[in-house]
Amino acid sequence: MGSHLPHLSYLPHTPHRTRMRDASSAPSSRRRRARTGLTSRKTTMAALDSPTAALIDHIFKGAADLTLATLRADGSPHASTVNFVHHGLTLYAAISLDSGKAHDIHHDQRVALTVNLPYTDWAEIQGVSIDAIAAFVTDPAELALASSLLISKLPAYNTIIARPDIVPWPGTLFVRITPHALTLLDYTLGYGHARHIALDQPAG
Repeated sequence: MGSHLPHLSYLPHTPHRTRMRDASSAPSSRRRRARTGLTSRKTTMAALDSPTAALIDHIFKGAADLTLATLRADGSPHASTVNFVHHGLTLYAAISLDSGKAHDIHHDQRVALTVNLPYTDWAEIQGVSIDAIAAFVTDPAELALASSLLISKLPAYNTIIARPDIVPWPGTLFVRITPHALTLLDYTLGYGHARHIALDQPAG
């Protein structure tokens, strides 16, 4: 199937600088926490070790969808709910050929997303917040992989896609989302518990 949106190469990530505020001008967050009874925990740096990778995999498997943030051509942000699958840390999604997300990614491959497990209490919160690069999948083997994973997790695609045996599916683009930085939230270890993980190599 042809597409007017070309395959795009990855863009280098340029970290944003955060301006440090003078301590005298900082809001009195300690007083607010004292009034509410909430305590904060610092985000810590963590390596992508086996237990951490296993928890991320558990979150990906247990979540039905993710929230994907893209940038429009005018620079304004746009968030949408997207069904997804994963292969290691690499995520795949199927989006409409002429969707806003497709045009946003064609304009700017930088994306951010969140994936969360269902919870009924704050103490159960487990999720990930990810900075990533999105790209349209064109390699036949990778198209077949993404299609197989999506249909396996979401068999309803068989009822809404006219020819699921043809990839990419008619009217559809497959998107690969490759994380380069990830924050793992695990409130089972305490309120606000988070670990920041920098991925030096493309996730797979």
